[in-house]
Amino acid sequence: MIWLAMLVLGQQAPLTPVTVRNESELLTSDDYVTRAAGLGKSGYTVVEVFVDATGKPQTCGVAATSGSRDLDLKACAAAVLRGKYTPAADENGVAMYGIHRLRVRWVLESFFDAAVGKPKSPADLVLEVAKLPEGRGSVAVELAYFVDEQGAVQRCSVLQTSGFQAFDTGACSTMKKLQRYAPAKDKADKAWPVVRTQRIEFTSGEKR
Repeated sequence: MIWLAMLVLGQQAPLTPVTVRNESELLTSDDYVTRAAGLGKSGYTVVEVFVDATGKPQTCGVAATSGSRDLDLKACAAAVLRGKYTPAADENGVAMYGIHRLRVRWVLESFFDAAVGKPKSPADLVLEVAKLPEGRGSVAVELAYFVDEQGAVQRCSVLQTSGFQAFDTGACSTMKKLQRYAPAKDKADKAWPVVRTQRIEFTSGEKR
């Protein structure tokens, strides 16, 4: 159970995550692997693309599988070979390495959904809190983290607010304390500080 504390966010400029400029062009219906489609395979693939300070993708890994290795590999291949990226930047606007988290929704009738903000796309992390705002079944916030070479979260910015400051600031402070990533490494196996993003959904354990 996570208890949220009210914190005051400073006026520091936000971190800027990696963005992909041609997300709608990454995949087409031809990319729905024939073998997977024939078996009726569907689900979400979540891939993480390691993008350098020039916007060039370095590596790609599957963070969450759809259950089909073919579909997972297709998502990573499309992200690396077709993606056109704008690099992440720190609070001063200096370009740096970053991790772009791409969600692909594979379904037969509507195979691809990469839009981050759509509610049918699942949260990256679900946390249970003591109480939610009145009338709300859940609260979601999207964050950007500055993660050091050791994988520790050092700083946090709110990219998409939950609409409630206590949850925005509580999400940042909670993740700085609890979250630890594997170091982000390039092709030469060198670890780099990166900007990462994550969408967190808060739910309540209280009985209604």
